[in-house]
Amino acid sequence: MKEIHYFDNAATTRMSKQAIQKYVSVAESHIGNPSALHQEGLKAKTLLEDLREKSAHLLDVPSSAIFFTSGGTESNALVLNHLVWKPQKAEIILTNIEHPSIKEYGTLFRQLGWKVIYLDAPKGFVRSDDLRKALTDKTRLVCCLLVNNVVGSIQNIASLVSVVREKEAQTGRKIHFHTDAVQALGKIPFSLTALGVDSASFSAHKVHGPRGMGILYNTDASVTALNRAGGQENGLRGGTENLSGIAAMVTALEEAMREQDTNYTHVEKINILLRQRLSFLPILSPTELCSPYILTLSVKPWPSEVFTRILYEKGFCVSSGSACSNNAKQKSQGVLSAMLFHPQDAKSSLRLSFSAENTLEEAELLSQAIETTYRELT
Repeated sequence: MKEIHYFDNAATTRMSKQAIQKYVSVAESHIGNPSALHQEGLKAKTLLEDLREKSAHLLDVPSSAIFFTSGGTESNALVLNHLVWKPQKAEIILTNIEHPSIKEYGTLFRQLGWKVIYLDAPKGFVRSDDLRKALTDKTRLVCCLLVNNVVGSIQNIASLVSVVREKEAQTGRKIHFHTDAVQALGKIPFSLTALGVDSASFSAHKVHGPRGMGILYNTDASVTALNRAGGQENGLRGGTENLSGIAAMVTALEEAMREQDTNYTHVEKINILLRQRLSFLPILSPTELCSPYILTLSVKPWPSEVFTRILYEKGFCVSSGSACSNNAKQKSQGVLSAMLFHPQDAKSSLRLSFSAENTLEEAELLSQAIETTYRELT
């Protein structure tokens, strides 16, 4: 069987052995529904709240701000959906480099009568001045992701939040600031308190946890669920909690946070090596203020889907962009266009994304495979 070298960790990561073991252990030992009032239910409820406290401690926030969800997409949806309750249609500001789970909401809100303003991000970065110009007395929500999932650029969220708070002080109206921090969790250092955001979304499967699990950090009491269902998660996210999945997620998060500095140094070496080996190609990921976990380059004039298929046949898994939609290639091209990259670079982009499981030896093999493939096509 052909050996596979996996370099698509921004799409999903391998679930860690410790997380799997925790999942099985909790599934076997906690059979009750946390909402039930009998002994097994109370046992499950106790563990659920203990896991909430652990998550809050890892993120250095109050446990009352932690809500367990099915992933980053649902966490984003909970924040955006709460605006549907608003009787008066106003304005929201999104960036053109958001993950589709946020950006695609623009269509819905326009149909509902809201004004939606999109901000570009030249070379990967949203500019404070552009946000300042876009804010009006009618702005109710601003969304800007912390780490871009296509090129890895790290936004200056604290600065953008500061611009929003200045506008709030002028108008006396609350503006909710939400950040999708899925690609940041356990990978780059950040403080939710220092960023000053009202809410943030996280996903377990980006940090070697289970798929279908996530966290919403939210401090805004006005955020309410469209469907309150059974009232779980303080009424914000109904449905019986996936206790074993939550336990596995928290285990993976504990591992990621404990090894964050070590893993960052290791992955940074891989990133630097590949930048050096592939310097004959245009590198689209910025050299500064960029997560080392993502490296995007252009193999123009060759279409990215052709290149990714050939690399897979050679035993390498890479991506042509976000993996969160069947239309992923077009989505990533749109993001790169919003970053003002040349259309040909967008159509020919390859995203290499790493984890601590990747080795420098593997990176060498990947660089050789990319160079060989490029020369063969040329």
